[in-house]
Amino acid sequence: MTQTSTLNERLKLNPNDLVALLSPAGFIPDESPVAAAVNWLESIGMRALVGKNVLKRDGVFAGTDRERLEDFQSAIDNPEVKAIWALRGGYGAIRIIDKIDFSPLQKNPKLLIGFSDITVFHNQWQLMGLPCIHGMMPIQIAKNLKENQMGLESLRKALMGAPLNYDISSSKHNQIGTASGILTGGNLTLLQNLIGTPYQTKTKGKILFIEEVGEYMYRLDRLLYSLKLAGVFKDLKGLIVGGFTDIKESETPFGKTIEQMILEVTKGTDYPILFDFPAGHFPDNRALILGAKVKLRVEERYSKITFK
Repeated sequence: MTQTSTLNERLKLNPNDLVALLSPAGFIPDESPVAAAVNWLESIGMRALVGKNVLKRDGVFAGTDRERLEDFQSAIDNPEVKAIWALRGGYGAIRIIDKIDFSPLQKNPKLLIGFSDITVFHNQWQLMGLPCIHGMMPIQIAKNLKENQMGLESLRKALMGAPLNYDISSSKHNQIGTASGILTGGNLTLLQNLIGTPYQTKTKGKILFIEEVGEYMYRLDRLLYSLKLAGVFKDLKGLIVGGFTDIKESETPFGKTIEQMILEVTKGTDYPILFDFPAGHFPDNRALILGAKVKLRVEERYSKITFK
């Protein structure tokens, strides 16, 4: 399957399309994320199909590996399903990805929506030449619908193939420049965890997006240096840095800021680096189409991302 640069007519959602709601990783605490997702999908003219195991729990997981796998495979196999929307992230995707048969997507491609732990599945989508959406998940909507309006509107545009462009204020840490390329990436921990596996992100000649949540500063440095040693930062066209939220210090402060750590592992590069893009583990989580071609323009006063 050839690389797709945007949500073409075959992949974008249309009124009355069916969206599968799944919990492929962490458990959801109650039915509120399901209700929030169903209500929002219906408000934009879509239909929802709720996986039969989404409310199950097995430790930290949304049911056993077999139950989560069953829901995911069922959604992939169902030709009526046009998109799969993960209810939340957490942990668990990496435990089942090697057991999923992705071959039906070659005949009946569908969108995948989510972020964080869903990065594992996003990588597989892109390896198959399919775009996917790094965007809000229903557990976020259920917590605070009002604060999520801008993120939801960007998700609606991405799903329906509407023009998707972002203008944001520039950070003093940015590396100025302009680049065009395929956008890839996701959660920093998962990108590192997948190095050396069949699901490793292919970053050469691409624009990489990264975000993270809840890590200690020294662990972030370890993750970044692991990616550096793997050559991930060497041959990029550009780098977009999203939210690094709830980051913690150890008893002994690490002594560097997140910006300093990232600039250290990318030292000697001349591609544009954009900090503070509004995507990640917070309410204003703007949608990004991974696997799509984008133009990244980073200037002193403002920065712009344009999906082509």
